[in-house]
Amino acid sequence: MNLATAQDQISKISGLMALLNDTERAEIDDLLYDETPIWVPLPGPQTLAYESDADILYYGGSAGGGKTDLLLGLALNEHKHSIIYRRQTTQLVGIQMRLLEEILRSRKGWNGQTDILALPDRKIEFGSCNNAGDELKYQGRPHDFCGFDEISHFLESQFRFLIGWLRTTIYGQRTRIVCAGNPPINPEGRWVINYWGPWLDDKHSNPARSGELRWFTTIDGRDEEVPDGRPITINDRTVIPMSRTFIPSSVQDNPFLLKTGYESTLQALPEPLRSQMLLGDFKAGVEDSAWQLIPTDWVDAAMDRWTEDGKKGPMDSAGVDVARGGRDKTVVSTRFGTWYDRIKALPGAQTPNGAAAAGFVVSCIRDKAVVHVDALGVGGGNHRASGDQWSAG
Repeated sequence: MNLATAQDQISKISGLMALLNDTERAEIDDLLYDETPIWVPLPGPQTLAYESDADILYYGGSAGGGKTDLLLGLALNEHKHSIIYRRQTTQLVGIQMRLLEEILRSRKGWNGQTDILALPDRKIEFGSCNNAGDELKYQGRPHDFCGFDEISHFLESQFRFLIGWLRTTIYGQRTRIVCAGNPPINPEGRWVINYWGPWLDDKHSNPARSGELRWFTTIDGRDEEVPDGRPITINDRTVIPMSRTFIPSSVQDNPFLLKTGYESTLQALPEPLRSQMLLGDFKAGVEDSAWQLIPTDWVDAAMDRWTEDGKKGPMDSAGVDVARGGRDKTVVSTRFGTWYDRIKALPGAQTPNGAAAAGFVVSCIRDKAVVHVDALGVGGGNHRASGDQWSAG
């Protein structure tokens, strides 16, 4: 039976079940239930996400679209060794109860000490990363499916580390990463907007459609979009880009929650929570960190005012952030009165010492501009390597 046929039959059965009383429905449930895991995605966005070819999928945005169920369904139906993460350990209980009590209706194979469900032909683990560094306990533990529930609760460093163990030795077994979640509600979660920038960042230079595949790889420690999934050579090594996409969903896509009035509950939430949970608005309510000096709104406004032909007068100042080797970049920003030129940068590998970094900076400077260097740590070597008038910052 294919997916469309199964969905059609379930729809018809649901209509007939509504005509039965509680006792009759319970008897039908007992007759239909066996020990085989059964889960079928809802028609619409949940099915699109279930069938997506993306290596890394973000599903959700609004509340009520069946995000957690998608993770459980993929683990039950499509993969042999899965792990589903929540940031906090206590948050796993609701997912586990949904799986054991509502979908499987059985605890057979469940080990509450290890948080692992061992079924005859597959295994589903549950994991958490309460604190930065907790992700290290999963090092070297391979899975062919990694699911993240409420992805914006995770630190970016945790996410990138954990997906490093996505692999399988089973020929023909697909591997994939699926992230579910609502818009971020604190500064720590804003990284998801950058990571899925073509779909979530309204200022992105090349926006993507819902469900559209885009390919990315890491070059000198930074994500770079590439045209397609064909292998490319980076630093003499062959790399295969991974595809990403975002598929939005909402309570409108979930007939089971619509019947319970959940949409009214979301409409009653205070702002900005209402816009985040009901509308999936990724711009609503995200505040800057208490330690951030320059407000993000100021930065956005300045970028909106910037024009390519705004340069007037001589270069009077430059700011330098130095990378001595490593994956970071040595960056030079030059100022002409009130206008800033485009930033110039070189990979750290091309500025391995103070002399190399100083040479790059000098090549960017003219008009006897004063250079302000972030001189703490590796930046200090640039002063000794140059005879120009530089200022430590």
